[in-house]
Amino acid sequence: MRLYTDKQKQNWLDELKRNSGLINNGNNFPIKASLINLLEDYILESKNLLDEALNNLRTEAESLAYCKKMKFPVGATATKNKDHHQSSKSLISAVSTTAKNLCESAGCEVNLDPQRRAIWFTKNQLHVSARNLDGAIPSLENPLAIWEIKEYWGTTKGGSKMSDAVYECQLVGLELRHFEKKSDLKIKHIVFVDGKEQWGYRKSDLLRFIDLHQQGLIDHLIVGRQVETDWKSILQTIILELHASECRSSG
Repeated sequence: MRLYTDKQKQNWLDELKRNSGLINNGNNFPIKASLINLLEDYILESKNLLDEALNNLRTEAESLAYCKKMKFPVGATATKNKDHHQSSKSLISAVSTTAKNLCESAGCEVNLDPQRRAIWFTKNQLHVSARNLDGAIPSLENPLAIWEIKEYWGTTKGGSKMSDAVYECQLVGLELRHFEKKSDLKIKHIVFVDGKEQWGYRKSDLLRFIDLHQQGLIDHLIVGRQVETDWKSILQTIILELHASECRSSG
């Protein structure tokens, strides 16, 4: 349905309303009118959210310029094939250095380069993250916040790695939400996305990230230049929550 034209989408929604649900090969799956109306509203809103995300995506040059202005050190992802684009780690630099500076000034620990999975344990509940993450506050043991970074630079049209990135974040988020229900913990799941050329070619995958955010599997979806405008304030809130939690524990 994501690949439909606007007219095809509206025709599909109209048919959904007429049938009060989905009909396929004689099988009927009824759907409440309120849910169909909610779906119609979201389809319209998701187009606006996608346009906003596309406008926030940066080129690699823009991402590097921000790091240079902020004096953030930037590494590179080297490939064996020197004919391939040697991508910078400019988004990683912006995310990690901002977190490092803010956490140090607040006296808060942070893990910026996890080499193993995160683990949460409380009473009789235990959860291990589905994969290694890109950052955690305050540590990989019972972190209050974790994040994943999906930056893809270059001028190619992306590929299956973009879909894989969505699946990875969906898996982490889904397992976290299940664990939260059993443990009464609340863990911030943050995802960063950037790369104007490649994500611009993979609009359907970018839209799926927006869906995950709207579903609540991602708490903060930070796209492109939002790392410059939103990340610091999100971090400040997380640090305040961490300090409050530590005070409750010590009290």
